[in-house]
Amino acid sequence: MKWKITYSLILLVLLLTACTAESLKEQLLRQERAIEQYIEKLINDKKLNADSVFNNAGVYRLVFVSGMGNEAASGDSVIFHYRASNFNTNQPYDSSRLYPERGILGMGHYINGLEKGLLGMQINEKAEILLTGEQAYGNVGIGILPPYAPVKFEIQMLNVVKNN
Repeated sequence: MKWKITYSLILLVLLLTACTAESLKEQLLRQERAIEQYIEKLINDKKLNADSVFNNAGVYRLVFVSGMGNEAASGDSVIFHYRASNFNTNQPYDSSRLYPERGILGMGHYINGLEKGLLGMQINEKAEILLTGEQAYGNVGIGILPPYAPVKFEIQMLNVVKNN
């Protein structure tokens, strides 16, 4: 009798885990569709050129103003301004307007999706980096962001210094 209860509990946990994983997968697909619809609207409204959209597995970079000079690569020092907001509500949760953000790419200073989005940016480039919840803060969330919330970063790259 005891083993039947234990077996039933194990099956219940596995079933709930499978349902939760599927729900998360569906949630992330909905986020990608919402981001792609947002991009499509910007392109249709002629606020964005389709050639200026970069996509890397849940990380989207939309270039509004092209930059010049060095492209940011892993190991480079970067200085940039950003405004971070919840993609769904557009509610800001962080900004660097008073003091620019400084860091070295590839050193884990930033969440994974933001690092991927910053790669390739140039001095004076203005872009939006859109992240699915998985590429943003994942199951942790942060401050006003619930777990797996998609995020939008408005970026202005101020400097890229090659660290060879």
